[in-house]
Amino acid sequence: MLVFILPGLNPHLCENTAASVQSVFSDARHVIIPSEEVTAAILNETLAREFGPWFMTLYAGDSVQPHAKVEIEQWLRTCSDHSAGYIINPVSITDQLAPSKNRHVPYLRIPRGPLLWRTKTVMSGRTPGFRTREQLPFQKYVLNDKQFELSTRYEWMEVDSAGILYHQRAAPAWMKETEEWQAVLPLLQAGSQEQSQPPVVSCPPLVTIALCTYNDGSYLPWAVRSVLAQTFGGWELVILDDGSTDAETAHYLLRVPQDNRIKLIRQEDNTGKSRALNRILNLAKAPWLLELDADDWLAPDALEILIREAGGQQNTAVVYANHMEWLERANKQLVYQGVKVAPSSLSPYVLLQNAPAVAPRMFNVSILKQVDGWDHHILFEGRLYEDIGQLMKLSNTHKLYHIPEALYHRRLRTSSLTHRHPHQYLEWKNSIIGESETWKHDHHSERQNAYE
Repeated sequence: MLVFILPGLNPHLCENTAASVQSVFSDARHVIIPSEEVTAAILNETLAREFGPWFMTLYAGDSVQPHAKVEIEQWLRTCSDHSAGYIINPVSITDQLAPSKNRHVPYLRIPRGPLLWRTKTVMSGRTPGFRTREQLPFQKYVLNDKQFELSTRYEWMEVDSAGILYHQRAAPAWMKETEEWQAVLPLLQAGSQEQSQPPVVSCPPLVTIALCTYNDGSYLPWAVRSVLAQTFGGWELVILDDGSTDAETAHYLLRVPQDNRIKLIRQEDNTGKSRALNRILNLAKAPWLLELDADDWLAPDALEILIREAGGQQNTAVVYANHMEWLERANKQLVYQGVKVAPSSLSPYVLLQNAPAVAPRMFNVSILKQVDGWDHHILFEGRLYEDIGQLMKLSNTHKLYHIPEALYHRRLRTSSLTHRHPHQYLEWKNSIIGESETWKHDHHSERQNAYE
């Protein structure tokens, strides 16, 4: 049998687990996965070459006990053809590095995924194999993701066993492991629902999702998956490629999921965010327009809540909410930072002085057209800080409505355009102050209110 050993939190214990596998299954071939980010790639590459009927997944630090051989052989002989494999509930766990006495380690608080997998169920279907980092940036949950997907077509056998000792250690506090799992789980569950045919939507959409991309090909699959996983189906997604030059973007855009709600626009030249958004605005068929950055993603119920709340608002230009922040490390690992609460009210002064990250933001299309969309005639031609500028313009004369729920996931990465040019915000801000008499009046009013 083929046995994969995933690094988990204890990659230094891989060889210990491999030794326990060999001592019990002398004919087994083990494959050690050296790092989390390549998990799916190695799983898929190996399974494509060695198509045995079953394979096993363990984590570094796990231990296979001698009686596991008889137990597993019995399971496989009696397994139903409609089963994708086995999930075990271990009778005991190991913890070679004990936690502090003052720190309680919850018992297997994060599901680990199945132990035994039927290979043909994993390697068939609309999405054969495991999702790679581009499709699933959280590779630590790659087993859970496939388990949820297969659960829509197969059953899992759940058994109690002392044959495998699971190694359990608390994650470092900076990982915020429990909060991270709670944030990722809804999308894993929603995104795993396979459909044999894309839904046929005959009614006009209520929201146009504007996704502008420039050399963001490695991020697009996850963003698009979050749209397809929405609990509200009355949307259209317009992906505008603003003159990308990288191979990854070109490769993905040739393989965009087949769905009549998804539309693709390609531009030869890079025109900048504001012009790109205006082009989508002119094509939008829905009364509302939601911005989705290529490296971000939506909570599965984001559109449902936004549209529901927007329905009760009159003369509202923008409906916005809170978001969750994720810090992207150099190895592309995402670290959960927590919920970022947006200001409950926005004025030009607050926006310009504090430059808050407002996401998600959903715009009233008719009002956007009344103000001629996004302004690309200002400093930097609307390529930088166009979000702050647009919210400032609309908050002068219209209502901006805040929903106190986290409906969006925002990725913080050092390679983004805004992070590469932090010093330019002051220059842009000063240019706005110099041009905007409205801002000056608002500034004066804010200062007066502060002394009353």
